Amino acid sequence: MYDSVATFYGGYDSVRYLRRPSVRFSRNALILAVAGVVLLGFVAADVGAFANLPVSVQVTGVSWYAEGELLTTSGGFTLHSSQSTTLVLTCDTICWAVDGASVSAPFHLVGLTVIDQPVQYVNVTVQAPSTAYHGGLTIDLAVG
Repeated sequence: MYDSVATFYGGYDSVRYLRRPSVRFSRNALILAVAGVVLLGFVAADVGAFANLPVSVQVTGVSWYAEGELLTTSGGFTLHSSQSTTLVLTCDTICWAVDGASVSAPFHLVGLTVIDQPVQYVNVTVQAPSTAYHGGLTIDLAVG
C-alpha cells in the first residue's frame, strides 16, 4: 500500500499496520474471578451482620420499693439490647395506691398500668439499655 503523504513525512508508508492482540482469559480464570467476588460479598455480609449483633443485658435480680421500703425481690432475666419487657407485681392483702414509678439507670420506664381488682396488679414496662449490662434492676413505686 502506498501513501504519498506518508512518503512526504519520512516513509511512514513502510510501517506495517499492526493489530492489537486481543486479551483472552481462560475459562478457569473467569470462574475463579467470579467465585472470588461472590466470596468477598459473603464475607462482607458476615462482617456486617456480626458487627450489628444485639448485645446481652443480664439482670441479676429485680427489687421493688415503695416509699423507700423494700416490698419484694424477684429473680433475674436476660434481654437483648433495647428490648422491652413487662414486670408484674401482685398484691392481694394490704396494697399501696400506686400512681407512678421510676426505674434505675440504665433502664428506661416505658409504661405503668395498675389494675385494682380483688388482686392488685402493677405492670411496669421497661426498656433495656442499648449497651451491655450485668446487674440489678430497681423499681421505685410512687404512692399517692
